[in-house]
Amino acid sequence: MKYIPKTFFKSLTIKDYGKFLFLSGVFFLPSTLVVGVLFLFSASIIGSFINKKSYLEEKWNYPFLIFGILIVLSAILQNFILPNIYSAVWDPKLSFIGIFNWLPFIWLFWALQPYIDTKAKRRLFSLILISGTFPVLITGFGQYFLDWTGPFETLNGLIIWYQRPVESPGGLTGLFNHQNYAGSWLNFVWPFGIALFLERKNDLYQKISAFFLLFSIGFATFLTYSRNAWIGLLTSLTILAGKRIIPIFILILIIISCIVIIVFIPISFNEIQYYLRNSLLEKILLEFSNQGYEGLDVTRLEIFSSALMLIQTSPIFGLGAASFSEIFLLETSFWKGHSHNLFLELSISYGLPATIIFFSTISMILINSGNLLFNNKNNVNSSIFDKAFWAALFFFLISQMVDIQYFDGKISIISWILISGLKNIIEDNNNKTISKNINDN
Repeated sequence: MKYIPKTFFKSLTIKDYGKFLFLSGVFFLPSTLVVGVLFLFSASIIGSFINKKSYLEEKWNYPFLIFGILIVLSAILQNFILPNIYSAVWDPKLSFIGIFNWLPFIWLFWALQPYIDTKAKRRLFSLILISGTFPVLITGFGQYFLDWTGPFETLNGLIIWYQRPVESPGGLTGLFNHQNYAGSWLNFVWPFGIALFLERKNDLYQKISAFFLLFSIGFATFLTYSRNAWIGLLTSLTILAGKRIIPIFILILIIISCIVIIVFIPISFNEIQYYLRNSLLEKILLEFSNQGYEGLDVTRLEIFSSALMLIQTSPIFGLGAASFSEIFLLETSFWKGHSHNLFLELSISYGLPATIIFFSTISMILINSGNLLFNNKNNVNSSIFDKAFWAALFFFLISQMVDIQYFDGKISIISWILISGLKNIIEDNNNKTISKNINDN
C-alpha cells in the first residue's frame, strides 16, 4: 500500500503539479476567492518556468507590459508631481492600490498559458469551471427558494459561506456580493454549459444531464434579475448554437409554456400559483416597466456624461483610481461606486493612452481568434469549447460598457484566463500554418 503512492508521486512531473494546482484553483475560485487565488498563484509560479517562451519572447506580452508601465507612471505622477485638485475628497495613494487590479494579471496572462495551450486542456478547464460553479447554483437556489443565509462551513471551517437574504426587488446572489456579479459569473459559465450540451450527441443520458445542467445555469442567471445577464444568455446561445438553436428554443418554450399554464389556469397548485404570480412574475414585469426605474437619483447617461467631462480634465495620465466616486459625490451629492463603463473608468483612473492600448490589444485578440474560430474559410478544426471561450469573453467585454463587474476578484481572474486561452488559440493556428508551410516546401 505504501509502495503505490510513492511510485505515483515519483512519476509526477513539475507540469503535473502545476496542472493540478491550476485546475484546483479554477474549481475553488467561485466558492472561495482566497483558496482559489492560492492555488492559481502557485500554478502561475510553476507556469513561469514551464512556459515554452520567456516573457519577453512573447509578442502579445508587449502591449500589456506597456500598459502596465503607463499605469504605474500615472500613479507616480498623481502622487508626487501632478496637482490634485480634488485633494479634499480623494487620496492619490488609491492609484497605487488600484494598479493591483491590473498588474498581477499582466503576469498571469502569460504564466497560466501552459495549462490551456491545447484543445484538450481548454476542454478540461471548461469542465472544471462548470463543476466549480455547482456550489454557486446550490447555494443560490437555496438562498432564493429556501431563504438560506448561512453561515455554511466546509473543510473544517476553511471555507465559510455567508449569503444575504433576497430582498425585493433583488435577485439571486449566491456566493457573490451582488446579483449583477452573480449574473456575470453565470454568463461566463453559460457558454461552456452550451458547449457541453452540444457535444453530447449520442448518449441520451448524458444529453439529458447536460440539458438539466444548462437549464440550471440559465434559470439561476434568470433569477439574478440582471438585465445584462439576461442579454448574455441569448447572445452566447446565438453565437454557439447557430442553426442548432432551434431545438434548444423549442425545449425552452415548452418549459415556459408549462410555467404559464401553472400561473394562469386554475389548477390545484395553489401555493405554486400564488408564488409565481406574486413574486416571480412581478419581478420580471418590474424589470421592463417604468416603475423599475423610479427613485433613481441619476440616469446612466448622466453618469457617462460626467465621466467624459472628468476625462477631459486629465486625458493623458488620468485623475486617479477610485476618484470618480468621490468626485461625482462632491459634484452631485449622489454616490456611485464607479462610472458604469470600464473604458471610462480606466481612462479616468490612468489616462487615455493606457486605456487605448489595453482595449486595442484585447480587441485584436478577440478579432483574430474569432476569425479563426468562426470563419469556415480558415478550415480550422475548432472545438466547441474554444468557441465558448470566445463567446464568454466577448459578451463580458460588451457588458462592461454599461456596468462594471471586473473589479470583483473572481471575475477579473476568470476573464484573464479566457484572454490567455484565446491567445493560445491564435498561437495554435500560427504554429500549424508554419508547420504546413515547412511540409509543403
